[in-house]
Amino acid sequence: MRMETLLEALPQKTVNGSFDRDIRFITHDSRAVRPGDMFVALREPSGNDGHLFVDAAVANGAVAVVVEHGDAPDITAIHVPDTGAAFARLAASFFGYPAQRLRFVGVTGTNGKTTTTYLIDAMFRAAGYRCGLIGTTGNRFDGAPVSGPQTHTTPYPMALQSLMKDMADRGGQFAVMEVSSHGLALNRLETLFFEVGVFTNLTRDHLDFHTTLDAYVGAKRRLFTERMAAGGTAVINGDDPLANVITKGWTGSRIVYGMGAKTDLRLEEPFRLSPAGVGFTACFNDTRMDVSLPLTGRFNVYNAAAAIGTVLSLGIPMDLLQNAMTNVSVPGRMERVSCGQPFAVLVDYAHTPDALGAVLSSAREWTTGRLVVVFGCGGDRDRGKRPQMGRIASDIADIVIVTSDNPRTEPPMEILKNILEGVPAGVRHQAIVDRRTAIAEALDIARPGDTVLIAGKGHETYQILGVTKIDFDDRVVAREILEARFDDSVRITA
Repeated sequence: MRMETLLEALPQKTVNGSFDRDIRFITHDSRAVRPGDMFVALREPSGNDGHLFVDAAVANGAVAVVVEHGDAPDITAIHVPDTGAAFARLAASFFGYPAQRLRFVGVTGTNGKTTTTYLIDAMFRAAGYRCGLIGTTGNRFDGAPVSGPQTHTTPYPMALQSLMKDMADRGGQFAVMEVSSHGLALNRLETLFFEVGVFTNLTRDHLDFHTTLDAYVGAKRRLFTERMAAGGTAVINGDDPLANVITKGWTGSRIVYGMGAKTDLRLEEPFRLSPAGVGFTACFNDTRMDVSLPLTGRFNVYNAAAAIGTVLSLGIPMDLLQNAMTNVSVPGRMERVSCGQPFAVLVDYAHTPDALGAVLSSAREWTTGRLVVVFGCGGDRDRGKRPQMGRIASDIADIVIVTSDNPRTEPPMEILKNILEGVPAGVRHQAIVDRRTAIAEALDIARPGDTVLIAGKGHETYQILGVTKIDFDDRVVAREILEARFDDSVRITA
């Protein structure tokens, strides 16, 4: 693409060097630069700064760099106020502004984003819309996976715009996105405007990136202060204490869901909870709807309500929704592993204090025996949540086994020690560094009627040890252990 055409996307810029160049590709990774590429130097709140890698990008063949400061001799340097926003605008131009051919729904919050987007996607397809889904577990179109790796909940601009172009070219009408705090803080969503913005909940997370809770909250707020379309609707969890903070300043339409008297979409207790799923009644404009989900957990009532509120805001009638969710499955979200064993085994992505508490509390409601939890915390990430998660697990579970999650470059046992700081004396617990061994121990001590929850990694198919990524899937590991023991006719007892 001609650079002169590409740069029309930037309203504020100063260019040092020639416009007369062809741009092969745009990237923020100096290691990926090839001859003819444009390199964008991104800055992150955590301190990572792409300006330190401009020379490396030039050495790899970059013919232009987008920067906030500095220069690059012998090539074109484009100076902009914010390289993150510039990257998003350039990527949109590079792919021909595919967002103009789609309608967008964005879901933000600490927990529940993935399940909520899956439910919205199912409802859209039930109503006859062709829908794309972009999020943590991968990307989908018309209910089928889209090929390619998924490394970020909200992808970087070139990957995001490429996905949207593919969806639009295939006749997509809606794109449902998980909107992460990282994506908002780094302006990956510049040029996108959401017809519906959904807020699920907010608790502590990603403080290794944002550094403070206020900064994390501020990033989430940007969905409603900067990225909503004119005439859009905010769908809000009215039972979350931070709902008004997140949506402060939003003056457009809103649908509030929850159990409170002032909600638009009211949830009625009692909820019908079981290991197989959850049922509940929702009321909207004096119309009652009985909902059954094949997803277990009280928190999934709220995820379903967020999805229902979304499609109702777009005029889709309630009678189309009741059957839309009956076959929804979400990878690594309270996902059952069943090999005929006389106890329940669940794998869940819960990796924050609030999420771990929610999944354990839900499992506790229907577990007739003991509740066993296996979990860890990621290395090189927020250390403050580790003892909190140890305390929460101890308060709810009968047996706590702490193990490695993705330790990255931290010593695994040091992470486990941080978690154990929150485990009170007298709580039955073990610390086992090797995750496979920890899972095997949990399955070995399980008795009939127990529930074993393997938490933290969910859908992930890898584990990061040091700087090496190895194959590891909690679901596969649990199934292998269970099948081996039952094939050998070994009775699993305490």
